[in-house]
Amino acid sequence: MMKIAPDQRRRWSVTRRTAILGALAMLGGCTVQPLYHAGSTDFIVSTAPLSRVSVDGVDDRIGQQVRNELVFLLYNGGSVDPSADHRASLAVSSSTVDIFRVSAPDGSTNITARRVTLTGTLTLTRIEDGVTIASETRSATASFDNTRQEFANLRALRDAENRAAAELAERFRIVVATALAAR
Repeated sequence: MMKIAPDQRRRWSVTRRTAILGALAMLGGCTVQPLYHAGSTDFIVSTAPLSRVSVDGVDDRIGQQVRNELVFLLYNGGSVDPSADHRASLAVSSSTVDIFRVSAPDGSTNITARRVTLTGTLTLTRIEDGVTIASETRSATASFDNTRQEFANLRALRDAENRAAAELAERFRIVVATALAAR
């Protein structure tokens, strides 16, 4: 067993105490509270005007996915205000491109990665007089792997479309919030 000199033991003790005090000082400045808490005066988010926007229906699956995500974001999981004073209409298109190809020794080409791009236009109108307040086009992309299994490829494409739809809906929510805040 190795003996430790008293002065070395004292230095370790001082070093440990200093480290503990430093850690406590850093943790003393930390607080835990909701970022958008209503009691906070720094930044208050009001979603009341967003729930007064009615979103029109769409015909295709991808457009419906964007619409569902947008409705959830605008109404915070609730329902539209019955006295909606604005209407949003969506038009969404999709395109898929190959982004990575691998050539096999036999001369065949395998596509191993693809990207889906959703491009949508949101038109926000005032219901009382039909005036267009905003008409914006946004796009969102998502990549996915392409394998030799057909079902896996179809599922990966659908998952990528859903991810891009969620991103596009978030961008449209920002368009709606900005247009309503500018009024």
